Amino acid sequence: MTNKQLAQAFKLTGSLLELHNENSFKVRSYTGTATRLENLNEVAAELSQKQLVELGFSQNMSEKIFSLLENGSFKELDDLTAQTPTGVFEMLNIKGLGAKKIRVIWQELDIETTKDLYEATQDGSLEKTKGFGKKTAENIASQIKFLEKQEGKHRINVAFQYSDYIIQNLEKQDFIEKINVAGQGRRHEPVIDTISFVAILKKEKTTKEAFEFLNDLDGISQDKKQSSPFLWKGNFDEVDLNIEIHFTDKESFYGKLLRESASTSHLNYAEKNAVNEEVSLLEYSYQKSESEEEIYKKIGAKFIPAPLRNGRENNNSEWKWIKENSQSELLELQDLKGTIHNHSTYSDGQNSIEQMALAAQELGHSYLVISDHSQSAFYANGLNKERVEKQWEEIEILNQKLAPFRIFKGIESDILNDGSLDYDENTLKGFEVVIASVHSTLGMSEEKATERLLKAIQNPYTKILGHPTGRLLLRREGYPIDHKKIIDACAECNVAIEINANPYRLDLDWKWIDYAMQKKVWLCISPDAHSTEGLKDSNWGVKVAQKGGLLKSKTLNTLSVEEFESWIESK
Repeated sequence: MTNKQLAQAFKLTGSLLELHNENSFKVRSYTGTATRLENLNEVAAELSQKQLVELGFSQNMSEKIFSLLENGSFKELDDLTAQTPTGVFEMLNIKGLGAKKIRVIWQELDIETTKDLYEATQDGSLEKTKGFGKKTAENIASQIKFLEKQEGKHRINVAFQYSDYIIQNLEKQDFIEKINVAGQGRRHEPVIDTISFVAILKKEKTTKEAFEFLNDLDGISQDKKQSSPFLWKGNFDEVDLNIEIHFTDKESFYGKLLRESASTSHLNYAEKNAVNEEVSLLEYSYQKSESEEEIYKKIGAKFIPAPLRNGRENNNSEWKWIKENSQSELLELQDLKGTIHNHSTYSDGQNSIEQMALAAQELGHSYLVISDHSQSAFYANGLNKERVEKQWEEIEILNQKLAPFRIFKGIESDILNDGSLDYDENTLKGFEVVIASVHSTLGMSEEKATERLLKAIQNPYTKILGHPTGRLLLRREGYPIDHKKIIDACAECNVAIEINANPYRLDLDWKWIDYAMQKKVWLCISPDAHSTEGLKDSNWGVKVAQKGGLLKSKTLNTLSVEEFESWIESK
């Protein structure tokens, strides 16, 4: 477990203690431990219990940390979880509802499910309760409806872990000749509810053997009503994630793979053939073929990679994209030469600047932008002016030590409510890369939220706009903004826009990539890494960027270190 995961367990315990009306001192002992873990420079999992105590953790809390590392939990957390109704526990996920308010809902209104809570927002009983009111009730109702829509859905990184489990178990079986990921996973959807596969059975092998193997495989269960002779359907036992495995013969494999890896409107695309008849891609997919490329060739089109097969219309369509570009121009992970937007132990990261730089080197990068949180981000140990200057000194020393690798002096500067950045001009002038991001007051109207971002973009020291909507996939909707106005302003002010690669964000949304490229706005893949492991999140950013058709030539961090430095100076 990482320090962040350990901290989350202690935060949860604190919330549950507060929910059960335990004394505030006990609550603070857990939340305080969570904060200490978040700010810990060392990796807790690599320390002994004695070392934890020496670093300021109490004997009691260090024992609980070790229990988490060894068993995944500790007794107090297990007891509190058992004492809390499932529905009440789920209320902790509702934005704007803290433990104290949930305790009122549970104990005074006798509400134990989110369904009953929603009804209370509709019949007026919640808004009449002390401490709530009409606006709070409306916000809770909206959040409950949002969360309901997310049921059964999983972020791309989680879905891929489960997809890998199926692939790894099937591909080594002697009845499988070939198996490919299909469906939402192959199209790189940011949020996935079903993982799909297409497989070829070896000659003289039957689906009976494959079905028997799958039905004996740990962790999954078949849905016999939904399955058919050549389709195994089921789900995972521990999470609500659907599984579809299509079995076919060699001659039909590529057609089936294409049909299971494209939207309906993409498959219905048609071109006129030699005798002036319109035949769709779908129709040709049922003919024998040796590859997907062969099927596209039959309608006179170039091959379109699966992530692009979204069936969008007009100027945003994948068919327009492939006529103007080639598959080789689509961004790939190995095209990235540097990593932008990274945190260190100076704010809320888990690794030192040097550790982040060395890890970036191992990934093949030639530069790293360190962009810790700014001074108004007190919740993330943001840097005041004095600490900024100390960090700059360390970066200068490291640049001499690690040359030719380059570390750029950056900051993730909070955009304040009025659109200004939270440092004075002299401090902003000293940063090489200022990433301007919103982290607070997310309930503005579209007009106000847009004006706030426009002012930040127009600041002469802003070089990159960070995670434009502030969304957290499956947890929080992004704040409403006029994307076209924002992208147009970035084009005018020569400000790049990040595609935040953290799988919780993936923001800028892929649907706006084409428009940004049309406006000649640089886009960058930013892992928003808070650890050396987090640097690898660029993988998810590249996947959704491919879905939006991002070209390597339009991606800021495909520039060499010299070219990137020139871009900084031009701004």
